[in-house]
Amino acid sequence: MIKIAKTAFMGWKDAYRVTLGEAEMVVVAEVGPRILSLSAGGGPNLLYVDAATAGKGQGDADWHIYGGHRIWSSPEGEAAYAPDNAPCEAKVAGGKLTLETPVNAQTKLRKRLTISAEGERFVVESALINASPFVFGGTIWALTCVVPQGTIALPWGSGGTWDVKRIQWWQGWAGHSSDVRSKQYLPGPDLFQIRPTGEEGKIGTHTPEGWLALCRKDATFIKSFAPDMHAAYPDGGCSVEVYTCASFIEMETLGPVMVLAPGQVVAQREVWTVTSQAVDPEDGAALRALKG
Repeated sequence: MIKIAKTAFMGWKDAYRVTLGEAEMVVVAEVGPRILSLSAGGGPNLLYVDAATAGKGQGDADWHIYGGHRIWSSPEGEAAYAPDNAPCEAKVAGGKLTLETPVNAQTKLRKRLTISAEGERFVVESALINASPFVFGGTIWALTCVVPQGTIALPWGSGGTWDVKRIQWWQGWAGHSSDVRSKQYLPGPDLFQIRPTGEEGKIGTHTPEGWLALCRKDATFIKSFAPDMHAAYPDGGCSVEVYTCASFIEMETLGPVMVLAPGQVVAQREVWTVTSQAVDPEDGAALRALKG
């Protein structure tokens, strides 16, 4: 049974602790919104938190990463970096936590984060609401910053007897870069793995299975979603992307490219499996069984 209670977190006074079985998360409403803590079995926080802005940021004019899980719009333009430093309106009802931002002055979008349960798994819905009188073109983008430990694993390829596998590298973008020769990238016949070395880099692909996992010695975290096989995806057709750097890894899922009419909502529904059970990142069958 899901339990939701008010709490404080790292200097932020307006936050919520959400527990479900052995899994626990903390969601901050004072800014963002952000999910800034995720753990299982009393273990360590799997999510990255930027210590420089912990407990701060409300009302700031500049965008802050803060860490954890955030809601963005793709492509990675000015709208993505619009500051989300205002307090959110929070509602707890029917075993569900909903946080909604005011209308952003720059983008004319609202962001809405909803946390609920599906069995022993969290359901995390990231949504954009077009509050403008004009249409908005883009994609819902759900990014989760985790501590750079363990291995990221994701299924790749079209599957079946004609299995075509494709990975896209961001060799350079906005002052950032990837080295396609980096040893942190480990393509396998079933799963593509990223074992972080501290190097900056970004890869993406389309995964018909719709999941990616963080495998650690003390925990396993899987984000799963339902990709649309008939839709167009951004960044050359990527429904999942992974960014690495020395401080964190971003596990990213994206929705199809679309145009939002005034008042329209687009949401990315993710199911989060969080357990203290360790799974070999090369064991695709075990990861698939765990995610359900």
